[in-house]
Amino acid sequence: MLKIFTTQLFGVFRKIQEQEEDRIEDCGRLLAQTIIGDGTIYIKGFDEMDAIAGVIMNSNEKLPSIQRYHEKVELEPEDCLLIFARTADDERLQRLVEATHSCGTSVLTIGAVEEDQPSKNEEFHIDMKIIYGLVPDDEGKRVGYPPFMCALYVYYALFFTVSEMLEEYEIER
Repeated sequence: MLKIFTTQLFGVFRKIQEQEEDRIEDCGRLLAQTIIGDGTIYIKGFDEMDAIAGVIMNSNEKLPSIQRYHEKVELEPEDCLLIFARTADDERLQRLVEATHSCGTSVLTIGAVEEDQPSKNEEFHIDMKIIYGLVPDDEGKRVGYPPFMCALYVYYALFFTVSEMLEEYEIER
């Protein structure tokens, strides 16, 4: 099972790399503009994706100007909210996107998109490409559902993209 899981997970990473490359570039540019424009990148995750904020905030490889988002944060137009959820149609994600857009803050969302449920944050959404478990079991169910690993992969894709952009402007990360 581990070999199947590993092969399938690498396949998901490859799909993200190949199919979301332009989005990652666009979203990286948005994050770089936030940093260069003295805004703050606020990070928020729902369910197990909340742990990604902790991982990033305690990492040596975090983006400059990044902070955890919480209800008392007053977002400004120069800020950007980076939201992680299992799926793009998560109701809490949608409510937060709508509330954030009303104050002029940019929003970047990351979550899996089902074919018939496109993201409402289409311009700045990265699809994690994982809806179900990766490994079929003996009863036909799918197990091994790692959205957190995919979200962390997307974060690093953004991190490398933004780092390259900041180097061009000679800004320290």
